[in-house]
Amino acid sequence: MQTRWNDGHFTGNLNAMVWTASATVRRYLHFLVSGSPECDWLTWVRANHLPPRVNRLLVLGAGSGWLERALAEKDGIGSITACDFAPATVAAAEIAAHRAGLDRIRYLVINLETEALPGGPFDAIVANDVLHHIMDLEGLYARIHEALAPEGKLLFNEYVGPNRFQYSDARMALINRYFRLVPDHLRFQPYWRSLFWRRPRVDPAGLIADDPTEAVRSEDVLPLARKFFDTEAEYPYGGGLLNPLLYEIITNFDEQNPYDAGLLRMLCDAEDRLTRSGAIEPDFYVFVGRRRVSATRP
Repeated sequence: MQTRWNDGHFTGNLNAMVWTASATVRRYLHFLVSGSPECDWLTWVRANHLPPRVNRLLVLGAGSGWLERALAEKDGIGSITACDFAPATVAAAEIAAHRAGLDRIRYLVINLETEALPGGPFDAIVANDVLHHIMDLEGLYARIHEALAPEGKLLFNEYVGPNRFQYSDARMALINRYFRLVPDHLRFQPYWRSLFWRRPRVDPAGLIADDPTEAVRSEDVLPLARKFFDTEAEYPYGGGLLNPLLYEIITNFDEQNPYDAGLLRMLCDAEDRLTRSGAIEPDFYVFVGRRRVSATRP
């Protein structure tokens, strides 16, 4: 399938366009998961939800490869297999791992929608920002369940908000209320070379044409995980305001500038208040689930 994920120009710019490109935002998210702005979600779940020794670990949706490289550097992690559906992405991640001296990471090209997972059993399977691209979640969850060791765990960090980012009218009104606080010089999008005056709702037809997998069943990621696995922990960490508000403009913020840094902190505080009050739902979750005796199909 040809999607924007096969476009090296797009993927090369993506990390600079998403809300988590900001160190200020990441510290806010770290605090929501771990209670400390210095402790990221991966460090937290490794320390609190995995045994001291993890002999075999599988990473789904390797992308740039940062996740498996970070895991390989943590104590007690044995062999790591990492997979992604895009051959060019896998090749780049493999080169990065080799340059870091992490040749024990094994890379595979696998389409998670249709293909079998590499032979287990794995003590842990970790997915980051990939499950919301899967149509057959039931099939993938069943394959994950079977690939886990009896005491194995699925851990994921995912967008679980509205399919195709189809936020409600009330949510869009809140997003644009706060977008009006962003000055013009921070609204310029260098990738598209245009100035954003407001945040429109994502056009689903355009999104499907651009990438038919994007947030295809994001609303089902968390409910189905609860059905297939025994929930050990869930960590909601926001995104209901910041993700749509900051997308494509976050690169304009200079966090060494007191004004820009202060504005980002204010927006983080606003999202936290809105989430706690129930005005918006958190769109991102870290989930930890244990393997059951047998998988549960809905």
